Amino acid sequence: MADDFLFDVFLSHSSRDGEVVRSIAERLRVDGLRVWFDAWQFSGRTTRAHREKEIEKGLEYSRALVLCVSENAVGDDWAQLESSTFRFRDPLNRDRRLIALRLDKAPVRYFLRNFLVSAV
Repeated sequence: MADDFLFDVFLSHSSRDGEVVRSIAERLRVDGLRVWFDAWQFSGRTTRAHREKEIEKGLEYSRALVLCVSENAVGDDWAQLESSTFRFRDPLNRDRRLIALRLDKAPVRYFLRNFLVSAV
């Protein structure tokens, strides 16, 4: 599996945090990481089915998931963000990493507290 990673980092975030996360994505890319960031993967005319398929593929082939936690993410997008974490919840951290990145002072869900890195 480790040789199959196409991306070093998958950035999972609320669409309402897109500009903040874009700056994180750009910094990571400048630092030499291969970043999966939705705005770089899709055009404005991408169908929902294609988008979901590409997100699944991006998750499958990413070494680390950075789950961007914010007040926006705690709302409508939270269920989608949380569901994307299942394959990254390896307690031994052998092949994959889950990193919760706090973008603001939003409360952090219980299951993420052990993975939290604060940008605030």
